[in-house]
Amino acid sequence: MKFAAASAISFAIAGIFAGQTIAASLPKGASELPSDEVKAMYAGKSADWKSVRVYFDPEGTAKLVRKDKKAYGEGQWTVSGNQMCMTINPIDVAKGKRKAIKDCYSWYQSGGRYFMRWSGDDGKDDAYRDDEPSRLSEGDNVSKDFAALEGS
Repeated sequence: MKFAAASAISFAIAGIFAGQTIAASLPKGASELPSDEVKAMYAGKSADWKSVRVYFDPEGTAKLVRKDKKAYGEGQWTVSGNQMCMTINPIDVAKGKRKAIKDCYSWYQSGGRYFMRWSGDDGKDDAYRDDEPSRLSEGDNVSKDFAALEGS
C-alpha cells in the first residue's frame, strides 16, 4: 500500500492511528468478532481518524475526505469473516486521480473489549488497538465536505 509517499498531499494512511491506544499483544483467549458484528461497527457510521474522515454507507460505499481538504475519495467497503476492507480511489484536489488504495481491519474481542488490527501493521505483534469504537459515530459526517470538494 505505497501511494505517492513523496507527495505532500498523500493520504498519510500510515499515520491515521498515531496516538491511539495500542495493546502489547492480543489478549490470551481473544476471539474473532463475527462478521455481522464487524459490519455493524461500520454500517451507517463515520470514522474520525488522525488525518481523514470516512463515511461507511450501509450499502457498501465509502467516502473519504482528508481533514485538510486537499484530497477526497470514494470506493467500497466489504466484510468477510472478522475483517472489514475498504478500497478507495483518492483524488488529489490539486493534481487529480491517484492509484486505488486498500486497507483492511481485523477485529477481535476479549472480556467485553474490542481489539482492531490495521493491515498496515502486519508483521507487528504489538499493534492491536482498543479504541477504534470510540472513533466511529452514527451518521454521515463526510458527504457534505466530499460534495464540496467534488464540485471544486
